[in-house]
Amino acid sequence: MRETQQTGTTLLDRLRPADDGGSAPPVRALRRRRWAVVALVAALLVAVPAVVAAWPVSPSVEMPPAQLRDRVAASDGVGWSGYAEASGGLNLPTVAQFSDVTSLLSGTSRLRAWYAAPDRSRVDQLYAGGERGRYVTPTGQAVWDYGAQLLTLVRRDPLVRLPRSDDLLPPQLARRLLSGTLPDDPVSGLAPRRIAGVDAPGFRVAVADPRTTVGALDVWADPTSGLPVAVEIRTKTAAGVLAPAPVVVSRFFELEQAAPDPAVLDAQAPPGAGTTRSPTSDLFGVLGRGNPAAVPATVDGVGRERPQRGFGAIGKYGTTLSQLVVVPLPPDLSGPLLDNIERAGRNGRTITVTAPERTNGRSANATAGALSSPLLQLAVVEVGDRAWAVGGLVPDDVLDRAVTDIARSVS
Repeated sequence: MRETQQTGTTLLDRLRPADDGGSAPPVRALRRRRWAVVALVAALLVAVPAVVAAWPVSPSVEMPPAQLRDRVAASDGVGWSGYAEASGGLNLPTVAQFSDVTSLLSGTSRLRAWYAAPDRSRVDQLYAGGERGRYVTPTGQAVWDYGAQLLTLVRRDPLVRLPRSDDLLPPQLARRLLSGTLPDDPVSGLAPRRIAGVDAPGFRVAVADPRTTVGALDVWADPTSGLPVAVEIRTKTAAGVLAPAPVVVSRFFELEQAAPDPAVLDAQAPPGAGTTRSPTSDLFGVLGRGNPAAVPATVDGVGRERPQRGFGAIGKYGTTLSQLVVVPLPPDLSGPLLDNIERAGRNGRTITVTAPERTNGRSANATAGALSSPLLQLAVVEVGDRAWAVGGLVPDDVLDRAVTDIARSVS
């Protein structure tokens, strides 16, 4: 600093060649020096996040883990805006009918989001060539597809649905998963972290339920507001041993805890863009609009929950993290799904099932296959001309028993 005051030089001045009496420096040398400046600036920018992450955490952020868990569960009224990234390590193969889900859980999602209330939010999933935005409003949803220049107004999705990008934001992910744990699941403290400018204490919920693949939920949150700023999901083996590394990680990199500008939450199609309407944006929402009797009353010893109005054909069994979901499938969808599962390699497996005898003494053909990962399982079962999809955060034995029960329910 003292040298700069005495000579009046700057960093750019020092990188310029000395005046040799008016002769111009070679063009190649100038280019090298310019790129040296660019490289230096780029290196400084890349180093900033690492420096911020290394800032010491205030020692005053300690909080009893059970109290922090309760504060997180009650944080849905906190407004915020920010940028988060969520990474899934499920390594699911691409299946055309569920490509959005498999890519979401097997890669990194970059999410810019604004949240005012459970029924007033927006999340933009960012891609290399554009974005896809989802707006949640008191009257439904709106989905903006930048590539197609199309705004789709959605009436509603079912409560039981396929995962989507906003489910992976730290606040939504933490609250949804915590709602599936039990009050007596052990809770312990984790070392605090500095995340997106927040000195965040953490806690771990060890999931005791043997019927789920989820072994532990690690959450870091603002101790004042309870807003989750980072979430990690760890699986467990059949013996109950916790995986050493998380299979899903979600965290903020930028965060402002304040109600966003209401104008940001209004979906408006730009000039020249198209607008359309849809009753639902979820595949389960389309398949679940049938007869409530299309799915069995009990699966793996768990009775069916009361179906949501308007989505009577969606079967939900249980309310914890071991919940199973069953929906009927049309033949033109179940066949290709089973073919894709068969081609999925080590991620796909065949489930042996036997359909019950019918009144004529003959059994219908029964076929079942499963798409498997350390966390999520999805199976398809066909019995004669009927078919179902069944899935959940459950191990192989639970899924296999569920598939067997569904096949036996066919009369």
